[in-house]
Amino acid sequence: MKNIIFYLSLVVSMLVSFTTIAEQEEQTFSDAELAQMLAPIALYPDSLLTHILIASTYPIEIIEAHRWLKKNDNLSTGQKKELIDNFNWDASVKALIPFERVLSRLSEDLSWTQVLGDAFLQDESRLLLSIQTLRKQAKLAGSLKKMNNMDIDYQDNNISILSREKEVVYVPYYDSRMVYGSWYWSAYPPVYWRPYRNVYVSHYRPFYWHTGVHITFNYFFSAVHWHNRHVVVVNPNRGHYRYYHQRPRRLVANGGYAKRWSHKPSHRKGVAYRTKRTSEKYYSKRVGAHRVNKQLKSSHHKIKQRLHAANKSQYKAKYNPKNKVNHKASHKASHKASHKASHKVKHNKVKSRQVSKHSALHQKPRSTSSHQHKQSRQISQQKRKQKPKPNKRVASSVRKEQHRATKASSHKASNRKGASTKRNHSRIAKNRN
Repeated sequence: MKNIIFYLSLVVSMLVSFTTIAEQEEQTFSDAELAQMLAPIALYPDSLLTHILIASTYPIEIIEAHRWLKKNDNLSTGQKKELIDNFNWDASVKALIPFERVLSRLSEDLSWTQVLGDAFLQDESRLLLSIQTLRKQAKLAGSLKKMNNMDIDYQDNNISILSREKEVVYVPYYDSRMVYGSWYWSAYPPVYWRPYRNVYVSHYRPFYWHTGVHITFNYFFSAVHWHNRHVVVVNPNRGHYRYYHQRPRRLVANGGYAKRWSHKPSHRKGVAYRTKRTSEKYYSKRVGAHRVNKQLKSSHHKIKQRLHAANKSQYKAKYNPKNKVNHKASHKASHKASHKASHKVKHNKVKSRQVSKHSALHQKPRSTSSHQHKQSRQISQQKRKQKPKPNKRVASSVRKEQHRATKASSHKASNRKGASTKRNHSRIAKNRN
């Protein structure tokens, strides 16, 4: 009986845990919660609003940017631009540097910022729809007619708020409890931001305008595609379309230079996502990209190995020691052959000289007359042509025999001289006696 009770309690606890996990995974923001958090920024111009929404997904970088701005408040706009370009922050965070009040709100009210980013990542289209609901509510209250520095565009049942001056952005301050008229969700009152200084707003004058911010300073433009309910940004690689005053607003919002914004988890810097589904959504993309990069690296490595093997085989074929020996042997053989050929040429030259000397010795004396001299020349030339070429072996044997004969004759003559000298010496000795 005790075992049965134990197993039943275990099953019940498991069911409860599974239901809580399912509730957490399916936990979404209600329309009242979305309206509550979007109330202080829903009437901002579209470009600034999109920057706030994108930057809210990177809360750590917002804190870093706000701290850096406090430390370097004395720098000029040009110096800030040069320093910010070197930081690894998202473009939306860099674009909020000129809007000091907005950046300080996001950094100081960090819990609100993080919830806003989670809602934007969880369901982008639903959040943008909630912004349109609040703008329509402000229109019914008569507040949009009193926005002096903005152009209100009503198109396809959507309300766009655009800056009247292309190079200047005015940030409005308004009381979120008053500007929307009667609030629909009494259980979820709108978020109210207190002004930094004494500012007077009323039903007749619901907006207070701060000094305009010139956005030619490092301003990465983005907009909202209200018809499709998503945020678009300009490609950052197209440098000549970088600034706001260089691009038509509707062209950026409706296509042309723009592309849909995509979240970059690397800029989140370890901040956890609100739901497991959201984390899996962006983590799976990172894993897929990692796999693609891994495959590209492996294929690149294989190509490198093949090229290295081909170069190695060519090197071996060129500088192989066996090939070196064969090359040396062939070089020696060719050198010997050339040496023999040159030796033969020299030997033939010497032989021709000897033959010419021999023929000159055995020639008859020339006659004094020119006619006889010509005839003798012709006869000698004919004899040379008819005379066979001397053989090498025969010529060498003849030379040896001549050398022996001359050596023998010289030996005999030396013997005769020695005998005569002996006789003379004997005669001299006899005479003395």
